[in-house]
Amino acid sequence: MSPILKKYITTATLFLCACTLWNCGNHSTDSTTASATVEGNTANVSLRLDYSTPPLLDSLVLDCYGTDTLHYVHSADNPNFSLELFPSDSWNFKAKIYANGALMQMGELETKLSAGTAVNLSIQMHPVVGFVFVEIPLGLKNDAGITSGSMKLKSATDQYEIPMEQTVDGAVFKSDMLKLGCEYEMEILLFNQEGKAVYSVSDKFTLTEDSPVPELTLNSLRSQVALAIKAAEERRVEITIPLKAGYRRPQVDDLLITEFYAGASKSDTTQYEFIEIYNGSTDTLILDDCAIGATSSGSIRYLPLTISEIAPRQVLVLGDASKDITPPLYVNTESWNDITNTKGSIVLKCDGETLDSLYYATEPDSLHANVVPSASSKSNTSTQLDLEQWKSRRDSTAWSLGKPTPGELN
Repeated sequence: MSPILKKYITTATLFLCACTLWNCGNHSTDSTTASATVEGNTANVSLRLDYSTPPLLDSLVLDCYGTDTLHYVHSADNPNFSLELFPSDSWNFKAKIYANGALMQMGELETKLSAGTAVNLSIQMHPVVGFVFVEIPLGLKNDAGITSGSMKLKSATDQYEIPMEQTVDGAVFKSDMLKLGCEYEMEILLFNQEGKAVYSVSDKFTLTEDSPVPELTLNSLRSQVALAIKAAEERRVEITIPLKAGYRRPQVDDLLITEFYAGASKSDTTQYEFIEIYNGSTDTLILDDCAIGATSSGSIRYLPLTISEIAPRQVLVLGDASKDITPPLYVNTESWNDITNTKGSIVLKCDGETLDSLYYATEPDSLHANVVPSASSKSNTSTQLDLEQWKSRRDSTAWSLGKPTPGELN
């Protein structure tokens, strides 16, 4: 196997912006320093943590030490901190990033804060440990028959064996925190139900401050395999292994209907009907002879799809082609068949075979004792499949109602 190496180095930083309290919500961080005088005897400060996101990010922590001691904890999706500080000749800011259940990066900055000033600051973050996270797509049906696996890591002084964790459509390996500045030998073994090793890969990598989190993703077991060691958004080391191509026509349980929105308000120009489809296989599927059907005026009309293929684990949205508000990316049929609000059927066919279907209604009827819940009575609410329950998707309990999320699995 000939590795193809692509390396890009990026530095994770935290940017802290000090601005007036009224503007802190929409303030954007840049690398310049500015100051302005405003009225008041405090410094109204907005701090934004800007960084390259590692996998398994838990929380962002900021400690402030000056005329007072303050401690802030934010979730991974909220990098903005807003606070009001008294002037001091010495304010010390200590920032921390927790990932994979442990402290991963730290940064510190000391500065003076004067009343009525606005200044932009940045904190250089330094990784203190690293870890390894490997994701392996197996597909909903797990055609490869993978039931267990192990990842072995070995350095000059330590060795670890990490068991595989199964997910709804794949598997993951995640190590505990590892020392930086060490070279590790890695071996991944995947086993079938009989305990036979059906796939293996080995490599070496070094954990450094520039590369504290090698994130290895096995894109497919059956098609072209790209095993990527990714330290950050712009740093990659890729190893490509040629295997049998996975490019075929879809079969039953390859494509699932995962969400639909039938209750779009005709008076609200921001709403549009859509049907969401998910490729739960590990192959690229050919959609040339696929069509979507939905009940309208008591009958089902089928619309051919205008997109030719769908990649593994990709979500495809079929949106209302008659509405200008529908994103162009979602217009994947030539026209649109208005989905009946109260009750009806949605059917996905490929090559004349029904691959997935559902019947929705506000309550069961004489012909359908178990129905997918209809969201027609709720404003701006779609019906969504819990992917963990895809095998029991004929049962109403596998579905829920919520805010429409086209293109995002639930």
